[in-house]
Amino acid sequence: MKLSGKVLSLLMAVLLTVSCSVGLSACGKEAASAYELVLITDGAPINDKGYNQSAWNGVKAYGDENNIAYRYYQPSLNEAGELTTETIATYIDLAAKGGAKTVVLPGEAFAVAAYEVAATYQDINFILVDAYPHAAGDSVTHFVPNVMCVTFDKLAAGYLAGYFSVSDGLKNADGTAARDFNTRLGYLGSMSSTAAVQYGTGFVQGAAAAADENSVPVILDYAEYDNPLLAYNYSFTVRPVYIPREEADKETFKVNVVGGLGSGVYTEGENVTVSAEPAPEGKVFDHWEVKSDTAGVKDKKVNISHKKRATMNLLVGDCDCTITAVYADASTVPVTVTAEDGITPYQVYNVQPDTIAFVTAPPAASGMVFDHWETNDEAAVESLTEKGTNVHVSNNAVTLMPVYAESEVPVFTVTVENGTGSGAYLTDEEITVVADPPQDGMMFYKWENVDANGNSAGIAMDNEYNYATTFKMVNRVAGIAEEMYDSGTQIIFGGGNPLSDSIFTATWSFDYPVYAYGSGIDESSKGNCFASVVNDYGAAVKLCLESFAGASILTGNCANGCIYITGKSVNKYQLDGNGNVVQDKEGNSVEDAAYSEAYQTVYNGLADGTIRPQVVPSAAQLLSKLDTDCLTVNYWITVPTAE
Repeated sequence: MKLSGKVLSLLMAVLLTVSCSVGLSACGKEAASAYELVLITDGAPINDKGYNQSAWNGVKAYGDENNIAYRYYQPSLNEAGELTTETIATYIDLAAKGGAKTVVLPGEAFAVAAYEVAATYQDINFILVDAYPHAAGDSVTHFVPNVMCVTFDKLAAGYLAGYFSVSDGLKNADGTAARDFNTRLGYLGSMSSTAAVQYGTGFVQGAAAAADENSVPVILDYAEYDNPLLAYNYSFTVRPVYIPREEADKETFKVNVVGGLGSGVYTEGENVTVSAEPAPEGKVFDHWEVKSDTAGVKDKKVNISHKKRATMNLLVGDCDCTITAVYADASTVPVTVTAEDGITPYQVYNVQPDTIAFVTAPPAASGMVFDHWETNDEAAVESLTEKGTNVHVSNNAVTLMPVYAESEVPVFTVTVENGTGSGAYLTDEEITVVADPPQDGMMFYKWENVDANGNSAGIAMDNEYNYATTFKMVNRVAGIAEEMYDSGTQIIFGGGNPLSDSIFTATWSFDYPVYAYGSGIDESSKGNCFASVVNDYGAAVKLCLESFAGASILTGNCANGCIYITGKSVNKYQLDGNGNVVQDKEGNSVEDAAYSEAYQTVYNGLADGTIRPQVVPSAAQLLSKLDTDCLTVNYWITVPTAE
């Protein structure tokens, strides 16, 4: 039967009215005209396998059990990838107009809105998870009458991670023990984070307890990446490795570049980038002249990609060759980049009028970073704050002097032996290194790099077998983690460190097993995850919904089941959704494969208070009074001595 347009429109209206999911929303067991329970995500979806999904699970569980309609909103982020207070206010108002009685806000992104916006909706209860209301630009907590906050016992979470980092040992793929105990641990946190102090000091105390109970000597490296006294050397050396030509696994050919870069000995089939040197005054690059240096092989066998481009590629093969940059007379304008003194020329670019020259500043000295350009023609310079920038050249000479400033964060000092590229660089800066041409009878083989302790610095070159290549400066937090792993550390925990993902990044640099211990959420999807200690947003949200109390704080802990370690259970037998023991067909209780007696003992001890980790304001104060026979802590700071 064919339906008329009017009937179809009516059907669609009915479907939209009763739909459980319209765009960015979902609802409970029964459709309703009002959604009493609303979750606003931090911009991520509710299936993010993180805090939004966890909080949503709590909303769903409570809504389904109490037959309350619920939904969620996923706000848009601004161009900077941030969730603004103005956007949150819009969605709170939308929830209010939709009949919301309770709004769940997961995470610090909502802390300002909980203070500035929530109070204007007195008829709505707000649950702020893992954060406290505060004004913009101010960390002082303000309790709001209709806002209930959730925090988590990070000291206990750290204790669990530390204890079982030691006692769980390591299993082989077949389940046999690779080692009974892990004896080299690391903690990498942030000095400026209260949460990191709690996680880190809890981790140390848990590791000490496990080491002492099992009489196992354990070493724990403790570092704070933002501690100005951190004893970590942010420097490494990059050097080219040359080998005799006869050791090459293919036929080799010698390339001689006159007036440019690219000279060397290469194997057949290599693709070599050849670049002309900057043109002298009154000249511009015109073309490449090629010549075969192998008797019986014609010049046309020299296979270059483009004769007229100052930077082109050579496909090596058939002959030794000489490639010469040829320059033509022209009217040019100098663009001069000076050294920091403003006098000594660093690089002069002679370009034709009404063209664009790309210039870059000399590498910074150790401990310094590029700040800005000073120039005689600001209008010509595209960006005064970028170390690499375009200069729009007219008929007037342009001079640029780089100005450097002391870096607020540690910088990596790179020394390039037998090549160019030395300097001081920040995390994520791109560095170009060029090897010097090899001596007669030798050829460039590859790049190698070593840190101050002789270990690989963990950088990933675009092509380590190319004489001219680039790499991105390593993440400095990952660099610290790599140093720990290089020294023999088996597991590193980063609870409370806002850059803890860097620890997982560091594990990828090793071809032998090293692990990160996850925190906050189940981080097993990141790979090389030993286990995770989880803050269960869903369980905490459900508790708040069951007993809401404005201007109060719920602490998620072991006593209320809001923190736990993945893959472990305190229950000897499986439980169903109502807390009853699951039985098989014969009426026997079904054992929980994740049950651990040791975990049950420690978990219950933290729950009932028989295990009480010390509360300390800093790691240094904990270490000064830590009572342990089997744990040795290496605190990675240099403590000044009194003169």
